[in-house]
Amino acid sequence: MKIVLIDRIHNRPIKIVIGFLMALAAAASLNAQETIDGIKYSNVGVWIAPTIGGTAADREYFDFNLAEEIKGGGYDLTNEMYPTPEEARQNSDFYITTSLEYDEEYQDNVINAELYNTRTGALIITTSMGYQTTEEMNDWNLTMIYRLMANAPISKSTNMELSELYPGQDRGPKKDYPEYRLFLGLRGGYSSRFYTAEGYLQSNSVQGNTFETAFHVSYLPWRYLGFQAEVLFTMDFATFSKFHITGGNNAVELEKTSFQSMSLMVPLIVKGNIPLSRFIISPLVGLYFTFPLGVITATDKDSAYESVFSYSPPLGFLAGAELGMHLGPGILFLDVRYAGDFGNTLWENGDPIYGRSMITVSLGYKFGLLKKKKPEPNE
Repeated sequence: MKIVLIDRIHNRPIKIVIGFLMALAAAASLNAQETIDGIKYSNVGVWIAPTIGGTAADREYFDFNLAEEIKGGGYDLTNEMYPTPEEARQNSDFYITTSLEYDEEYQDNVINAELYNTRTGALIITTSMGYQTTEEMNDWNLTMIYRLMANAPISKSTNMELSELYPGQDRGPKKDYPEYRLFLGLRGGYSSRFYTAEGYLQSNSVQGNTFETAFHVSYLPWRYLGFQAEVLFTMDFATFSKFHITGGNNAVELEKTSFQSMSLMVPLIVKGNIPLSRFIISPLVGLYFTFPLGVITATDKDSAYESVFSYSPPLGFLAGAELGMHLGPGILFLDVRYAGDFGNTLWENGDPIYGRSMITVSLGYKFGLLKKKKPEPNE
């Protein structure tokens, strides 16, 4: 949210008194921001864009005087630190733009000044002031600068952390959490499965509940994108019902057949990485292969008859997200994903058994290896 301040004071004696008081307060505040016990910690860079509008004499006046007020307030004026305006702006923390115009309604000149955050480009505050002559602004230039810079966080420590300057108060920078290229992790959780059977079982959709546990390795060659491979142990339980007519009296009977199997799933994932201070959001998408651990068991619920068969699971896809939080030496994370097979699990003779989809919610922890090198300040 930006702030807009406009001054329209035409009574000169009142204007002089107010200007003196505000200038005094501004000078005291800016001086206090510059040093504490003789230690300079206001090393914020400010770039002032060339004034536009008005006459050449007015532009020259404000370009010089506003720059002097910035330096007098303890800020680093990047206009004088870098050879080109572009470099001066890029290496600033904040920048100021000023424009001059004539107000027909009030019949006076107006200076408009805006303060921007250089890193984000966000407009922080707009302030305007009316004046008759530039000499009149001698009493108000400092006030203009104070109004702008008082709305921006300007303190940065040079010789020590701010928490040392203010004992007992946490005023230092936010904790800088490490970033890694390689992670080893373990997770486990609940999976709700949805099975759809066709063929001799007739059309039938049922839900099953199971669990899964997984070990993963992830690698982030880039800050915001990486790859992950998992080895995931899981089980499937699916019970289907079928009605059929028996005997000459056309009696209707209900048969229930339950399928149970164990398998290893191997997901190969493309994974995003969005660090938000202590938290990390990681959208993910990928494919998975399923490898049977033994056979599939089919059990008739009425007769308790069991039969076992070899089976072939299909390739599948997955999509979801991981929400992580730095905790201790690693990252605690919640993994939520949807997955589905590209077809049916097949009997050994090639006939379909069922199709499968799933929603899984699991909790895990991962350790970081190969810590990323911190970039230099100018990188």
